[in-house]
Amino acid sequence: LGGDERGEGKNGIQLAKKTTLEKDSTINVSGKEKGGRAIVWGDIALINGNINAQGSDIAETGGFVETSGHYLSIDDNVIVKTKEWLLDPESVSIEAPDATRTDAGLNEEFPTGQGTEDDPKKNDSNKTILTNTTISNFLKNAKVMNITASRKLTVNSDIDLHDGNLTLYAQKEGVKINANITSTDGNGNSKLNIHSGGRVDIHGNISLGTGFLNITSGDSVAFERSGDNKSRRAADAQITAQGTIKLTGENKTFRLNNVSLNGTGGGLNIISAVGNLSHKLGGEINVSGNVTINQTTSSHLSSWQSAHSSYWNVSTLTLSNNAKFTFIKYVNTNKSSDLSKSREVNFAGVKFYGDGSQMKFNVGNGAKVEFKLKPNENTSRNKPKPLPIQFFSNISATGGGTVFFDIYANFRARSAELNMSLINISKGVNFSMHSHVRGDNAFEIKKDLTINATDSQFNLEQTLDSYSGSGFSRNAINSTNNITILGGNVTLGGRDSSSSITGTINITSGANVTLQAKNGNGANKKLTLGNVLVDGKLNLTGASADITGNLTVNSSATFNGTTDNNLNITGAFTNNGTADINIKRGVVNIQGDITNKGGLNITTNAQNNQKTIINGNITNEGRDLNIKDNKANAEIQIGGNISQKEGNLTISSDKVNITKQITIKAGVDGGDSSPSATNNANLTIKTKELKLTEDLSISGFNKAEITAKGNNDLIIGETSDDSNANAKKVTFDKVKDSKISANGHNVTLNSKVETSNSDSSADDSNDNNTGLTISAKDVTVNNDVTSHKTINISATTGNVTTKESTTINAATGSVEVTAKTGDISGTISGNTVNVTATNSLITQSSSKIEAKKGEANVTSATGTIGGTISGNTVSVTATDSLTTQASSSITSSNGQTTLTAKNGSIAGSIDAANVTLNTTGTLTTVAGSNIKATSGTLAINAKDAKLDGTASGDRTVVNATNASGSGSVTAKTSSSVNITGDLNTVNGLNIISKDGRNTVRLRGKEIEVKYIQPGVASVEEVIEAKRVLEKVKDLSDEERETLAKLGVSAVRFIEPNNTITVNTQNEFTTRPSSQVTISEGKACFSSGNGAAVCTNVADDGQQ
Repeated sequence: LGGDERGEGKNGIQLAKKTTLEKDSTINVSGKEKGGRAIVWGDIALINGNINAQGSDIAETGGFVETSGHYLSIDDNVIVKTKEWLLDPESVSIEAPDATRTDAGLNEEFPTGQGTEDDPKKNDSNKTILTNTTISNFLKNAKVMNITASRKLTVNSDIDLHDGNLTLYAQKEGVKINANITSTDGNGNSKLNIHSGGRVDIHGNISLGTGFLNITSGDSVAFERSGDNKSRRAADAQITAQGTIKLTGENKTFRLNNVSLNGTGGGLNIISAVGNLSHKLGGEINVSGNVTINQTTSSHLSSWQSAHSSYWNVSTLTLSNNAKFTFIKYVNTNKSSDLSKSREVNFAGVKFYGDGSQMKFNVGNGAKVEFKLKPNENTSRNKPKPLPIQFFSNISATGGGTVFFDIYANFRARSAELNMSLINISKGVNFSMHSHVRGDNAFEIKKDLTINATDSQFNLEQTLDSYSGSGFSRNAINSTNNITILGGNVTLGGRDSSSSITGTINITSGANVTLQAKNGNGANKKLTLGNVLVDGKLNLTGASADITGNLTVNSSATFNGTTDNNLNITGAFTNNGTADINIKRGVVNIQGDITNKGGLNITTNAQNNQKTIINGNITNEGRDLNIKDNKANAEIQIGGNISQKEGNLTISSDKVNITKQITIKAGVDGGDSSPSATNNANLTIKTKELKLTEDLSISGFNKAEITAKGNNDLIIGETSDDSNANAKKVTFDKVKDSKISANGHNVTLNSKVETSNSDSSADDSNDNNTGLTISAKDVTVNNDVTSHKTINISATTGNVTTKESTTINAATGSVEVTAKTGDISGTISGNTVNVTATNSLITQSSSKIEAKKGEANVTSATGTIGGTISGNTVSVTATDSLTTQASSSITSSNGQTTLTAKNGSIAGSIDAANVTLNTTGTLTTVAGSNIKATSGTLAINAKDAKLDGTASGDRTVVNATNASGSGSVTAKTSSSVNITGDLNTVNGLNIISKDGRNTVRLRGKEIEVKYIQPGVASVEEVIEAKRVLEKVKDLSDEERETLAKLGVSAVRFIEPNNTITVNTQNEFTTRPSSQVTISEGKACFSSGNGAAVCTNVADDGQQ
């Protein structure tokens, strides 16, 4: 009627200028089985009547209705019954019913189509005004209506789709919806399809429930209020549907402003694959269900073909519970260009301006906001350009969901700048900004920034992507500005990238912050920080961290430095809270001073010759302080003084190197470490080697111990030349209990070791005036060990060795040396000295054992004395053999010297007031030896005494089973000899009493003689000779007088036939050369002038 489909005029059909379907008129092309086709067309199409194109089932077999025209008007009361209704004017306006219109009606407005999906009801292309109620009523009774306009389609009145399918199609100037389109009683089957060659502007509500909204536009699409003023309540602008909004035009815009989007069912998807599309989102945006905005470009485009930026001017984005909003702007190409010479400042990024410098997210429980951004690969090598992703507004987020920014790039693209001053996250939101940018810094922070994530989580990170190539060579975060973190859980830094934040980082109470620079595919990642102030909790993680400023951990705060490789602190480290530094595969380097009033532990694990270095002074006023390295052959270098108020200070490493002259002391108040200070501190240095570049002073501790780490030896100091001129010193000053130990292993002292009481107190009995204990399996002393009080060296299962020229000196106390074996080449000196070796003991010729005021006790199983032993009293004991070498000297100034052994050999000198030599076996005094009991008694007790040396005393006592030798035993006042076996003087042995009595007991019988000269006789023979001589009757008076005065001074065998000669060298003898010879029962007296008198001696001595 009036023309063919869409007024094309094919087949010679004449087109009407005006076609009117009058009110109450009906065009009926219905069929019993299938509806027919009805087309009403005119340049002016006035549809006021009804059109029927029904089949047996209008929804399935209904026909096709088209009402089209350049000017189209459809009355509100028009009824069109068809499956598909097409309205196709040049410009269509859908209006509310108007009583003045006479051409309104279904048939006037929609003259063609059956209202089916295959043959929809169509508008009259010449009718420009359609009635909303006509459309709504038709859609209620049928399914499909198409409204087309070759130029522009405008909806000015509300349309109810019910359960129908409405397609709006316009070219050129597009589609504008100024009214509401709803589906009030539908079952989710309603569909609104908008196809536009021009713009699509949605100014009203579209509420389709779970129905479908599909828009395709070759131009821009906007959901906003009409006019210049876009302000409205987002709740008043509802878009509810599922479906796809597709933008196909280049250099176009997608706009959202003050609108509520509810992506029901499969969600609402706004997509575009074009290169240049700009998104402009502003005002309030509310999201329910699932809404996605996705511009992913073709991979074939060049970088300049994808350049337009998008703009986030949203004041508040609100997501209902479990809703999801996804914004994707992704340039899917790795082609790059250098735009240094170009004026281009857009790189297909996003500018986040917010509204009034505020950008808010209200994210319901379980809801998620996700931005996936990848700008183009345009670079600007020589001329700075704006970064593609820029945040200019403050960010706030609240609720129980998540907000996630995920930023991608290839090798050359740049990333994001943060130009805001506040990020405020609250009420459980998990807010993350991740980047995967390799060619540039991931995040540039351009202003001082405050982050508050109270009860929430905020992450600003460079993270790994699916590409497994080289690591991220630039910084995850780059900032010279200050960052303040007020609360919540905050993570800053990179995985597989470094970060540089050189402004002050202030972590307030309630904030739990992680700063990281983790290795990934790349290595040597580092976190560079300026000043760090912690009132909350700070975790340093990743590969390494450099704090170039000061690190301050205040009371109630916690600091965990758990980097993989290194932690360096250039400035001061102040800890008033709890600090735990644990370097998994590296070391720390702290150049500034450390002040600790809380709990501090430093644990490292050095790799590849790394060294932990602490060069600043350490002041510990808090609890225990532990500094340790767990790795083999690791070294901790200490270059500053350490003050420990109380508790335990432990330094543990295979090597500890004192690089400067320092003091480790107890007490911090005014530097006081005196004995009167109220300190209760202990020091333990656990190491295999204590290296001393300079001297070390340890002062004021209750207990200070240098001990071997693990099951290892302990070496203190480095080996120096013989002069020890360059040897360094360890001083224990005012330490109550000083100890050096290596349980079951060896201690070697190459340095000087000293204990002192530097307050010069006359009272040495105070608690902090104590000595030094050295205990180990083996102890080697290669340098001086000095104590103002006592020294106790114990190697009960091993050796004690002292080097020549070394001194072990206890100035006012005792020296105790206990070992299995000992080799003493240096000096051991004290008020009293005890040296004990359960096995062998050797004192070399250079050695000196000196008890300055008391006893010097030397005990061993076997002893070899080559040096000097002196004391008020000296006791040298060997349970087996004892040897004193020719170089040895054993001296007791005014007391007793006792040598006790199973077997003894004396080759040196012994000088004391009283000397006692006790052997249960053989005692040998070697020729050249000299034993002096200057004012007392010399006692020689032995089983067998071989006396080849010189021995003397005021009184001498020789007790032996057998005695022999070629030496002398000289008594000044009295001599006592008790021989229970044989006395052999044939080699010249003299036992002499110069001025007194010489008492001789031979085999239990006493003989009074002055001295014993060389000769050999059994005791029976000596007694027999004396008895016989006394009974000689035939001698002259002179000879009798001589015999009476004779006594027996020496008897020796001169022949094998038992001839005995009795020498009469007595001071009362007038003829000193006289002698009596007894042989074979005859006694002969010779006066010395050749005359002899003989007498027979009967067996009973009576002849």
